[in-house]
Amino acid sequence: MIQLTPSPDSVDCACRFGWKMLGYSKEKGKRDSENDLCTPKVIQVNDWNQLEVSTKSVADPKLLESLRVAFTAERLKISSTQKGLIMRLAQRLKQSVPDLEERASKVQWGGSMGHDWLQPSRPTSAETTDLEALEGGHLLYSYLRIMQWPDNLFAKFPFKLCAKGCQSEVAIAHTLEFREKFMPWMISPGAIAENAKGMMYTRGFSPSQNNENGSHAIVWIRPKNRVKTDEVACTRAYVNTLERAVAGSLQRSNGRVGKFNVIVDGSGFSWGLLPSLNHLKGFVRILQDHYPDRLGIILLSELSSLGEFVLKMFLPLITKEVRDKIHILERDPVKRNLVLETAIGAENIPTWLGGKDTFEFDVDKYYSDDQNIFSDESAKMYLTTMPYHA
Repeated sequence: MIQLTPSPDSVDCACRFGWKMLGYSKEKGKRDSENDLCTPKVIQVNDWNQLEVSTKSVADPKLLESLRVAFTAERLKISSTQKGLIMRLAQRLKQSVPDLEERASKVQWGGSMGHDWLQPSRPTSAETTDLEALEGGHLLYSYLRIMQWPDNLFAKFPFKLCAKGCQSEVAIAHTLEFREKFMPWMISPGAIAENAKGMMYTRGFSPSQNNENGSHAIVWIRPKNRVKTDEVACTRAYVNTLERAVAGSLQRSNGRVGKFNVIVDGSGFSWGLLPSLNHLKGFVRILQDHYPDRLGIILLSELSSLGEFVLKMFLPLITKEVRDKIHILERDPVKRNLVLETAIGAENIPTWLGGKDTFEFDVDKYYSDDQNIFSDESAKMYLTTMPYHA
């Protein structure tokens, strides 16, 4: 497994990547110059010769450590300082959004039958955690962690909206507006058509750690299966799938986790199936602004030279924290599946990756919940009502 640690965030850098890659050597990590900041470093995360390939259920400690972001403890521990910041942010949010509770109650994760967006925990027999005892604890923790816990609650997140800095409550109010206008739990006929062959779907849960109930949902992305019809519909299909994943993880963990791991199958990918750069940037902005701290890990399998080209065009659009979560799987089936077994569990590896899961995507079954389907016109309304995401 290799991990890409790329250069500074700049679109100019991305363009230079792209044209350079047209004559790119397939030898991973080859650099023309040590000063070429536009070429990503390729780091060997593990020495495969030191890993024992076995059928034991206990994962290799070195490998587990390299994949630690694929798992989240169900009972997060917070410091007194973090607790104080969460309480202050909650109070300021209520002051800036007087009808917060009423509005938040209408934008549940996954729709009306899902967990509450602001306070997703439900009564359990387990002891209440410190985060659950705080109003909006889990949600505000996610935002403040991305903001790096600013003492004065002033941050440059969301990155575009708050390029010069904002009060932290702006980020949560911004997401509330997004959820009201985009309605990510809703799907449209156009988005369903884009995903008719299983371009992206959620299936299964990664194994939990420390005998806990919670775990990350697994999102499968197969770009070759896109039925290209409409860019806006494609964005909705992707966002809707991730919304389902968060809701599923919250349901499994009684509101404590709400995260997902992503497996990308790069086989058979062609340039014509790629969304436009403008819509790709819009999708990334939605994820960064409104799903902070929801991504566990991204594992890339069967990545072709074209896939590597697209990846290097994509990397400068995302933050370093997200880039550090991206790993390219070895092509050797044994090495690849050792990583997959650790990160997502052997029972979840599909047959098309050499596993035993025989699941086949069925678009009618996947979108069988009619109450979460609305018209293509309604699906595009956010472009007018929230031009920030247009």
